[in-house]
Amino acid sequence: MTRIFLIRHGETEWNRQGRLQGNSNVLLSPEGMRQAKLLAAHAPFHTVDAIYSSDLSRAVKTAEILAEKFNLPVIQKRELREVNFGEWEGRTLKELTADNNDGFEKFFTKPDKVQPKDGETFLQCQARVVTAIDEIVAAHEGQSIVVVSHGAAIRLLLCAELAIPIRKMWAISQFNMAVNILCVDNGNTVVELVNSTLHLYNF
Repeated sequence: MTRIFLIRHGETEWNRQGRLQGNSNVLLSPEGMRQAKLLAAHAPFHTVDAIYSSDLSRAVKTAEILAEKFNLPVIQKRELREVNFGEWEGRTLKELTADNNDGFEKFFTKPDKVQPKDGETFLQCQARVVTAIDEIVAAHEGQSIVVVSHGAAIRLLLCAELAIPIRKMWAISQFNMAVNILCVDNGNTVVELVNSTLHLYNF
């Protein structure tokens, strides 16, 4: 059985401001650094065989803090990136909601119908993230793997594993530095944990 510890990166300033980050390279905030260090100190896993990360800096830094504890390199995988939000990136949800002429009004109600200009659909993101996880599982059969990715990307992966339609993706909470656990055995995936942030509050 392969166990995947699927982790959302720590907080950034854009998270605090409610800005869409997508493929923009945004650094962890001081709070995000603190969150990553708390997870490293109180991780719900004691042994790790490999650590993978999206190649965006907020995910890489989160992974590097964990990797230091386990004395492992961080393997960057572009396919683990967040959804590419195109022209919406860098804008706040409030701004995008007010500018109601570019399709953003469907973002939360019909995400399966959304495609930002110069960006990608949620379905396209889901396909590449699922493929990336399948490749990681194939390379690490029977091992425990950390994967650091992003809020929407993780929701889309969970939707795929649980056969939940993309239009319901926002029904899954995914906080900064949340831990999710997937167990894969002979091609069958069991979701053991979703959106746990216990490590941030009990210490």
